[in-house]
Amino acid sequence: MGTPTGRTAFDDRIRENEQDVLRYFQRRLLNDADAAEAFGELLLTAWKLRRTMPADPVAARMWLFATSRNVLLNTRRSLARRSVATRRFVDEMRTHPQSVEADDLAIEIRDAIAALPAEDAELVRLVYWDGFRSHEAAAVLGINPSTARSRLSRAKQTLRAVLADELEPTGTRSE
Repeated sequence: MGTPTGRTAFDDRIRENEQDVLRYFQRRLLNDADAAEAFGELLLTAWKLRRTMPADPVAARMWLFATSRNVLLNTRRSLARRSVATRRFVDEMRTHPQSVEADDLAIEIRDAIAALPAEDAELVRLVYWDGFRSHEAAAVLGINPSTARSRLSRAKQTLRAVLADELEPTGTRSE
């Protein structure tokens, strides 16, 4: 695997993926400010590690998302160290999302995904929110592609069952 030849190739890979990477952070963090901060941290980290970025655009995309995942983990650790008052505010935002785009279905889906085991939830997000194929998501997560496929299958079954229950019209549930 070669590396990009200089700043132009690096800039091209960033430009090609910047919107997807920013959305990656927006979907996983509670507000746009934290997402923007994480994105800025990614750019700094990617610049420092640019010599290790693969030259192939697809491999470079997976490299950027793997690096984004590491930045996200660091960001979450940093956010966890915030004061108790800030944590209460963050918890309130999780309970009562203020996003205009967050309709009832989106909330149900987000909650159902969040209820999955952490690695399965991240796999679902990478495949269905970020547009990765299962083998690409496996590379980002550092797991075997067959493991990713079986986890994804199991997660989809769980989500179907949970969402079928949640979305069943009122009064028709068998209790």
